[in-house]
Amino acid sequence: MKLNKAKILGFFKKSESKATVILNDKTKASKTIKDALGKAVTNKGDLEGIWTKLVLLFAVSKDYVNGDYTEIPKRSIIAILGGLIYFLSPVDVIPDFVPVLGIIDDIYILNLVYRQVLKDLEKYKTWKDAQAKIIDINGSTAI
Repeated sequence: MKLNKAKILGFFKKSESKATVILNDKTKASKTIKDALGKAVTNKGDLEGIWTKLVLLFAVSKDYVNGDYTEIPKRSIIAILGGLIYFLSPVDVIPDFVPVLGIIDDIYILNLVYRQVLKDLEKYKTWKDAQAKIIDINGSTAI
């Protein structure tokens, strides 16, 4: 099956527009991330090839919305949230109710977003790893 990349990208642009609006409402943004995570967990078997990337996209978006990590450019967080909105949409280029094939366009967009924001994700990962080192083995904050 050949993907209609232009059509997929058109739907994705609409998802990015929605992301721009949703980012102005912390509650809606958090719910979107939570809902997308739920869908991802439900479809983990189908997402095995991109699971690690997806977990990183969820983590950075959650930390951004919570205000814990704001060093990522706004255009990158919009792309990430747009990708999650696209992933959440049951009716996109290939509707999710189509067995097996319904998630192919979602994986395409999530991979595209990941590659687009890779440098920002690498900076986030460095920051996240540093946060983990602040806490010692007893769970207390090291100074």
